[in-house]
Amino acid sequence: MALPDMTSLRFLFAALALLLVPAALPAATPAARQYQADPLEPAKAAIRIKEYATAKSELQRLAAAGNPDAQYLLGTFALNGLLGEPDVAAARTWFEKAAANGHARAAYSLATLLSSAEPPDKAGAQRWLARSEELGLDLAKQTQRRGALPLEFKTELDLADAGARRDALWLAAQRGDSKTIESLVKSTPVDQADEFGRGALARAALAGQADAVGVLLRLGARADAADAYGLTPLMLASTAGSASAIDALLRAGAKAGAADKGGNSALMFAARQDCVPCIARLLDGGADVAQHNVQGWSALDFALAADRAQAAASLTGRGATALTHRSIRSGVVTSVTRAAQGADRYAGWQDVLVAAARTDASLLKLLLARGAAANTRSPGGAPAIVIATRAGSRDSVDALLSARADPDTVDERGDPVLTDAVRAGRADILELLLSRGASPDKHAAGTDPAIIIAVKKGSVAMTKLLLGAHAKSDEPGFDGRTALMVAAVNADPALVRALLEGGAAADLMDPLGRTALWYGARAGRTETVQALLARHASADRADRLRVTPLAAAAIAGQAGVSKALIDAGANVSGRGARGDTPLLLCASGGHADVAAVLLAAHADVDVQNDFGDTALIVASRNGDANLVRLLLAANASVNLRNKDRVAAADVAEAREFASVAALLRR
Repeated sequence: MALPDMTSLRFLFAALALLLVPAALPAATPAARQYQADPLEPAKAAIRIKEYATAKSELQRLAAAGNPDAQYLLGTFALNGLLGEPDVAAARTWFEKAAANGHARAAYSLATLLSSAEPPDKAGAQRWLARSEELGLDLAKQTQRRGALPLEFKTELDLADAGARRDALWLAAQRGDSKTIESLVKSTPVDQADEFGRGALARAALAGQADAVGVLLRLGARADAADAYGLTPLMLASTAGSASAIDALLRAGAKAGAADKGGNSALMFAARQDCVPCIARLLDGGADVAQHNVQGWSALDFALAADRAQAAASLTGRGATALTHRSIRSGVVTSVTRAAQGADRYAGWQDVLVAAARTDASLLKLLLARGAAANTRSPGGAPAIVIATRAGSRDSVDALLSARADPDTVDERGDPVLTDAVRAGRADILELLLSRGASPDKHAAGTDPAIIIAVKKGSVAMTKLLLGAHAKSDEPGFDGRTALMVAAVNADPALVRALLEGGAAADLMDPLGRTALWYGARAGRTETVQALLARHASADRADRLRVTPLAAAAIAGQAGVSKALIDAGANVSGRGARGDTPLLLCASGGHADVAAVLLAAHADVDVQNDFGDTALIVASRNGDANLVRLLLAANASVNLRNKDRVAAADVAEAREFASVAALLRR
């Protein structure tokens, strides 16, 4: 059996971290300690203070005597590389010894290792999973009921949502994951496309994934399925320079002479990429060297313009001829001319698009007056108004809108032109688009709305323009955060004030349960926090991990924000998921200034978390003499012990923090 590679190991370590160590370190109850000594106690105490060498020595002694818990812990040491590089082989040896002695989690860990090997040992993994279930591990029972091995992805179970299955199919196609494609196509239409008409086959072709292209064609994908711009998989495979993918598509009946909306063929795309094998296969498959696009360009023209000598030679050898093109001149012009030699960056573009790319709008206005279409798109799918916006020409955008260009048209990525204006930081073009009826809320799926982009750019002016056009201030972005949450992190509180005045809700939560106040508190934005509190944002609303805004500020060492929250009535002793209070959290980060604020507000100095640690024990473990002095001055108890029976002085001495230990022994 081959061992997992390092990428797999990193995933495996993360997946096993919570499974392995906590289960091996159960906190003994007072009654258990009274009647039965735990042979692992010395090793566990050493682990708690990160003395792994001491712990390993003790565990090896116990493991040699047949203690399965010690054997299991040694396996986790080896797997996680606590005393050197991760050693999967050693981990497996220790897990096998522990499992042979009836350790259920060790058996489960073996099943996990075997199912994650390359290639997976499914029979061995199933055998150890069954053994773990026999030994009574609930997790093993759940895994068996699921009908999968540990860490095994099951499409029908893990992707119950149709949209998620579709997205997974597209991603698998792009990555060339043929096995996942075959699994997903059982429950997802193979030709399902996005709003631009591209599906799995198009994505596989553009990525040059020939094997995936072959699988998708075998599963029924249409070889000539064109997107919204007329681009076929054959053209995309030519763009990728994948001769193998071209072969597969031609065998499946793809038309070599098909053209997109600009009249461009697959042969033209292959010529521009200088892919001689692609050119040969396309010509053998019926492509015509004499075919021209709407600008009168042939494949040879593309090769010459892009200085693709090999492609040009190949095409010339098959009888191709070229036109003459001259470059676009600077200054006042009344028509578009092309380059006689060398590359032409506007190859395949209609004249109106070339004019739109100029900062001077005079030529564009002339062409529009002559009847050029204002909604013309480039071969790549960019409309003229987007090209003008990217060129930063308000006059050109105005001219196109006056010629009835669609103010809500989308670019080649699916973003509306308004989004391009905001990304470019062009408030003047944004204002113009809004005045001509552009929607302030339209945006591509999986992207941020314009108002969030404006906030991320720190533009108060663009934010106010969008709010004035009644943009949805509370629409979340691709990560689930609203504009107000993003603004709360920004250094300029004017963004927050503008959004609040525009009607943004102060207490909405993102998928992690975090509010704008939470983000502002963590970022240390005192003025922003005060503005949100003035709008009645809840000072104690915790996220899904039960971290309150005050706790977030304490973790980040934000003393000013902590005081503002406390003044607004925040609970100074609220507990998180593991029983940590803001005082414990700031002690962990060594933030004495925050601790001083909390202690002044009468935070409980001796509160213990789920591990039994106090702020004093945490500060002593970190060797933080200043914080230890502050806590002692607040009458912190030196006698309290955590669940490993370790007091503050014990941990300071174990880690050789002599000055801290001296303070605690006085």
